Amino acid sequence: MADEIGVRPKGDESTAKKVDSELDAGIDKNLEAMLVKHRINRAVRYDVNNGVVTLKGDVASQGQRSYVEKLAQQVPNVKQVVNALEVKNQRATSTK
Repeated sequence: MADEIGVRPKGDESTAKKVDSELDAGIDKNLEAMLVKHRINRAVRYDVNNGVVTLKGDVASQGQRSYVEKLAQQVPNVKQVVNALEVKNQRATSTK
């Protein structure tokens, strides 16, 4: 779960939402460029909402899963990364 609580000055809600939207668009473009540069853009999908990036898709290894998360954290204006990437052919595990 991502912390997406934001405080907006009264009367400036539309301006703040526009700024958030523009920041999200910038994050989207920068993250896409980074994924293309590292040739992992086909396996990884993502959503950006209020500076929170949610990673989705299937990757080949736990190492690649961590690597993609670190790349996303390096993108300017990213506040948080939620890593929902799944490792291919890995059984789900649970702990007690």
